[in-house]
Amino acid sequence: MLTIRMSTVVSGVFSLLLMLSSGLRADESAEVPPAPDKVDVQGFSLEVLTSIAESTSPNLTQAAAEVQVARGRAYQAGLYPNPVAHGGAGQLGGRDSQYFGQLSQEIVTKHKLQLAEAAACREVFQAEYRFVRTRFDLLTTVRQGYYTALAGQKRVDILRQLVGIASKSQAAATRLKDAGEGTRGDALLFQIELEKAEVALQNADAVLVASLQQLAARLGAPEMELPRVQGDLRVSLVPFAEQVVIDSYIPYNADISVAEQEVDRNRFLLKRAQVEPFPNITVNAGYMREYVGNDHIAILNFSAPLPVWNKNQGNINAAAANVTKASANVATVRNGIARQMADGRGRYRAADQLVVRYEEKIIPLAQESVKLIQEAFAQGQFDFLRLLQAQRALVESQLGYISALETRFMTASELAGLAQVEAFP
Repeated sequence: MLTIRMSTVVSGVFSLLLMLSSGLRADESAEVPPAPDKVDVQGFSLEVLTSIAESTSPNLTQAAAEVQVARGRAYQAGLYPNPVAHGGAGQLGGRDSQYFGQLSQEIVTKHKLQLAEAAACREVFQAEYRFVRTRFDLLTTVRQGYYTALAGQKRVDILRQLVGIASKSQAAATRLKDAGEGTRGDALLFQIELEKAEVALQNADAVLVASLQQLAARLGAPEMELPRVQGDLRVSLVPFAEQVVIDSYIPYNADISVAEQEVDRNRFLLKRAQVEPFPNITVNAGYMREYVGNDHIAILNFSAPLPVWNKNQGNINAAAANVTKASANVATVRNGIARQMADGRGRYRAADQLVVRYEEKIIPLAQESVKLIQEAFAQGQFDFLRLLQAQRALVESQLGYISALETRFMTASELAGLAQVEAFP
């Protein structure tokens, strides 16, 4: 009689648990606390968060400023030297006074300015590619922060519902004990489960708050309050995987472009070093007035260094070595990206396989286990411990599923950043 009465109370609890696991809406009479994602709370989508990050991120502002710095340097590198004015007097006062004025101009030979400007322009291209890389680094960190917060919300949702169910179970066990139809041991088991659920909820809440604060910092607006984020962890990643998660696929991203531009820059610097021995010519033109004889004298002379001993040999050798070094660095960068892609693909596939296993096997089995044990308990075949174990297994399966989804999206975000995928997921 005791077993049947107790099972009648607990069977209602596990009906609620089964509906929670299957995603069905509970009956109003069950009085299950609504999930937070059903409450009308303002949240931020990934698209909105990305837009905010692109307008407030100091990293992006710095990268844009670096582009302007490089453009200024490139413009300066191509400017011609200013003329130089000279003037004075060979003798002041008296009938032998002499006054003169001169203007000198350095004539740059062998296209030295054009070569210097071309090398500096490659630095502009590099700065622009670094801006692209900084932007995708920003998108990656925002995406990862977003999915961390979204997964945290789902954990809180599950644990909050679990606390409500555990509370009802504990209350039912206490009422039966007070009525003399249950034992203190049974009530304590439910009390322990309630305490564990409440602690898990408190921890999940604390982690969620920290995740939202970290997400705000990733946006470049740490003072911003993010109440919630909007989204679905179960959205399909098949189109993304077909585009990116391919064996031997190495994306051509901004890092490779920066390395290639460094090769071109060093080639121009090598050419610049090779023409350095060819002297620039300085032309001086001026006018002199001698009061003796009232003479007006024109001045014209030329000067140029003679490359007798210093023919820039050392700088030419260094520039040639830099070309070789930069060329090898292109392969180094590609190898590094290939390694990161291989590592990311492995972790993505592992997480994706775990998600599929949870969806197709683990969660359905846990749901079936709860249902079977609930039916058996109603017939007096199992005790409370077995029921609690079934409850714990189902909730742990749901939490494990959320963690697998989170890992899959975190890894996918990393791969999207390496491949510089604009639309994600």
